[in-house]
Amino acid sequence: MDNSIDLENLSPGDAFKDNGHNRIHEHASTPSRKRKGDDPGAFSMRLRSRKVQEVVLLDGDARHSESADKITNKRDAMKIYYPSSEHPQSVELSHDDIKCLEPESLLSSPIMNFYIMYLQQPMSSISIPKGKCHIFNTYFFSKLEALISKVDKASYFLKLRRWWKGIDIFRKAYILFPVHADTHWSLVIICMPSKEDQSGLIILHLDSLKFHRSRHIFSVVERFLKEEWTYLNKNGSLEECPIQEMVWKNLPRKIEKKPIAVPQQENEYDCGLFVLYYMQRFIEQAPERLHKKDLSMFGKRWFQPEEASALRTKIQSVLLQLFHEAKPNNNTPEQQTTGPSLVEAKSKNNLMEPTVPEQPVEGSSAKLASPNHLDGSSIQPTSFEHPLECS
Repeated sequence: MDNSIDLENLSPGDAFKDNGHNRIHEHASTPSRKRKGDDPGAFSMRLRSRKVQEVVLLDGDARHSESADKITNKRDAMKIYYPSSEHPQSVELSHDDIKCLEPESLLSSPIMNFYIMYLQQPMSSISIPKGKCHIFNTYFFSKLEALISKVDKASYFLKLRRWWKGIDIFRKAYILFPVHADTHWSLVIICMPSKEDQSGLIILHLDSLKFHRSRHIFSVVERFLKEEWTYLNKNGSLEECPIQEMVWKNLPRKIEKKPIAVPQQENEYDCGLFVLYYMQRFIEQAPERLHKKDLSMFGKRWFQPEEASALRTKIQSVLLQLFHEAKPNNNTPEQQTTGPSLVEAKSKNNLMEPTVPEQPVEGSSAKLASPNHLDGSSIQPTSFEHPLECS
């Protein structure tokens, strides 16, 4: 059975709603601890078996069991939308998604995207200045990577630009996005110079196992920046130069790449937590614009590894609270059996207030589909396509 999804035709809006892709590839297996420079062919995958406990029910327990199963099934069918169903980048979550927060499990894309969104909400202790950075979702890097193998790169890139429609990449101070490959997560941070700075762009790669090949990632990201630079110059889309004029004219030669020494995970399964914690700490501590001297903020002693690992319990607690406070629609029993319950989790005055969406999405998948695809479709993209923006 082919459990893969078509990444080329996956729109940003659909990406936030897809709960299956990364569970197939991440939750099923765990990578052995591997250091940079090891033979990729020797990289082994260790399947984690689960013990199955046989339960024998007495006759008197049968009715109670059936009732409990109905409650469990109803709970498992419930889906919430964070921060709300109306939000253009709302993340769809079910109880099944929380399973990847169990001990020794790898994080899935829905959980990663949830916490990225959570960091930007009023309830979070993180205060992100408006317009300071732009965060792409967990599916973005695979889109950039696909550009390399395309025959008609220009055509593909035009369609790819829908992912940042309305966003001037070069005017942001920081661009962040996770990288997922070989059941491992790492982080890319693009640092843009200020208008007065004569130095160029800096691409940072943060990896908690030094497993991903930084050279390959830098190549993919550098091509993305050069393609966007070429497009803007060719189409005269700039009202004014976003960075220092001499830097802008020589941008392709003004991109510096830096693998960053950061605290390392002490197990085989916390890579996603470390990426999220790298994001959190960076957003908390980053200057208005990063200069080379500011790279000293990183290092293997940037924080204690257990701080990142502790995010597992925190995220799990937040999600369990959201599901506990959420209430299903007041549907009839017949309606409740035809599809999942749809609720939304809203933040107000730093409190989570679940409500019923005014216009529930029909269908058992409960997905907010975007008509924007990278398949040459003539349908114009909608607001669902926009990735996460710090504002």
